[in-house]
Amino acid sequence: MKRASLAGCAVLVACGGAAAARPVCPGVSANATGGTSSEAASTSGVPAVNAGPDTDLVLLLRPVVVPSPAVHVEITLTHADAATGAWHLARGAATRVSKASAHDDGGDIGVAVAPAAAGGGVDLTLARAPHGAQVTVAYDVAAGDDAPDDPLGLYVVDDRFRVAGEKLVALPASAETGRGSALVRIEGDALRASAAASSFGVGNARKTTVPFRALRYANYVAGSLGVQVIDDPAAGHDEGAWLGYTSFDPRPTVAELAQVRTSLAEMFKTQPDSTPWTYLFVSQTRPIGSFTTTPRWTSALLQVGPAEPWGASLRLSTAQQLARQWVGGILRIASEPGHEGESAWFSEGVSRYAATALLARLGLLSPNDVRDAVSGELSVVATSPDATMPGAQLGALVAKDDVARATAMARGALYAIAESAAIRAHTKGERGLVDALAKLVREVQDGKRSTLSAAAWVDAVGSDDPDAAHTFDALVVRGERPQLPRAALGPCFRPGTGEYVAFDPGFDLSATRASADGHAVGVRAGGPAAKAGLQEGDVVESMQAREGDGTVPVKLTVMRAGSKVTLTYVPAGARGRGQTWTRVPGLPDDRCAAPL
Repeated sequence: MKRASLAGCAVLVACGGAAAARPVCPGVSANATGGTSSEAASTSGVPAVNAGPDTDLVLLLRPVVVPSPAVHVEITLTHADAATGAWHLARGAATRVSKASAHDDGGDIGVAVAPAAAGGGVDLTLARAPHGAQVTVAYDVAAGDDAPDDPLGLYVVDDRFRVAGEKLVALPASAETGRGSALVRIEGDALRASAAASSFGVGNARKTTVPFRALRYANYVAGSLGVQVIDDPAAGHDEGAWLGYTSFDPRPTVAELAQVRTSLAEMFKTQPDSTPWTYLFVSQTRPIGSFTTTPRWTSALLQVGPAEPWGASLRLSTAQQLARQWVGGILRIASEPGHEGESAWFSEGVSRYAATALLARLGLLSPNDVRDAVSGELSVVATSPDATMPGAQLGALVAKDDVARATAMARGALYAIAESAAIRAHTKGERGLVDALAKLVREVQDGKRSTLSAAAWVDAVGSDDPDAAHTFDALVVRGERPQLPRAALGPCFRPGTGEYVAFDPGFDLSATRASADGHAVGVRAGGPAAKAGLQEGDVVESMQAREGDGTVPVKLTVMRAGSKVTLTYVPAGARGRGQTWTRVPGLPDDRCAAPL
């Protein structure tokens, strides 16, 4: 059984193996015009797959609904002689892959499909080594075994298609480290609406120069799409596509995110990234507060409910995924293989701090928004069962436990706020942690540093804070609950102590969403849902809740024995005491800037 969710915990999903944060104006054409490494090749009438003289790889995706939902995949590689080793799908089951075939200049090649020998996924093994100018491998992948809201899953219905490359893109071992020109084509003609987009931009066909593994860490969508494009030669190229209705207008949202990305480059004192960036918005049945933001290759995937506002929580979570291009991307904390979770305090926590600082500077987070974000992090460390777990032990759980991941993120963000306050105190306000991060990023880009060890990080911030080693050891290594200094949030807030309540729906939300018919899974005896009358197997038709807030009532509508039943209850979970922040009366916002 999964542990209860935590108050104030925004859902963050990282793409495994991706190198970084995989990380617009009305009336502008949906076709890219001038992206330096990605360009729109076509938006309709996709021709037959063929690798041209200047194309190294062609990826064709063709979703179909009948006779059963699936996606036909064709991958063509030039220089067939170099396509050695099994073609590997990172996720999925061999039983979902069918009709596998291959062809090269010498004719047809048999393909054996089997579970991967190590690491999960599926291997497609060719009966002989390919040769000649190019080789094409084709296969179908059946949909239906993933939850509709799984950001790394495959979803095909009559009017839309969404998938992560891990489920569809098989690459031979020899291409894992290759780089070249790739043409991505999405044929959505079998759907009721066939517009398409991917992590590489808007359009049914998209040409891009990338490491070939990027195709695996990308997302692909098709259906009735709205699109927006910003092309600013001085600041970068940003594109957005949205699938389904959202309560906010995605067009100004894409413009705002383009501004945030440019401002992050300025904050870290780097050149604006010329790589085109894409924002994919997918509307799904979700209660307010139940959004996910997922970093993908040169893109971010945002999954929101139709009523979700473009508010502070969603804005911050999305900005955090952009910040991970620098914090956790360019600048990384070293970890041993298999122990990557031990650096989550940095890649997820310090990146959240950096995003908060940037949005506050831009005025996109109000002083109260900043206070609420920090309070959310404080609530996690007050109520999490992992709150005081040593860093190494917590890191070992991060990859497989959402509560541990949220705890590591909150711990890192609060550590960053505390450390920044200390640096500002010692430098009399001249510098903060953002300045230390910017300096380290420049040193990495100049080749003076590579991946940082934890000790090197402490030494770097210690140049402005003689107590840096003690603070890091207490808050990150040993997991002590932080007490932020009085001035941490500026003059408009004063610290105190109070009680936090974790959000606990009383059943397993993730497993319920993943169930075939939405039936309730993991109803905990004695929990708030069970006390309200929810029964294992009830089919959840709708849920109104503010996920992350254990004080706002939940309203469930379920089907039971052919009848609708409405249940209302307070999702109060674990309680814990921690530091709180209260607004000082009478001070206007323009005097409240937090010195982050």
